Amino acid sequence: MNIEVNVPDEWTPGLTLAIQQLLQHAVRSGWPLITCLSPDATAEQIEEIDHQIRALVQDSGLAA
Repeated sequence: MNIEVNVPDEWTPGLTLAIQQLLQHAVRSGWPLITCLSPDATAEQIEEIDHQIRALVQDSGLAA
């Protein structure tokens, strides 16, 4: 099965390829968790999202 993902026009070909490879690895290796962030997100906001995702994974029993 192929899944098509549209990326922003301003992304470079290298960034697009890197994201494609990361998604392929995630799907082949397990259950992918994808988070979309605003380009103007602060470091603190990103850390908080990371903390919430880690807690969700741990609470769900998916953590190894």
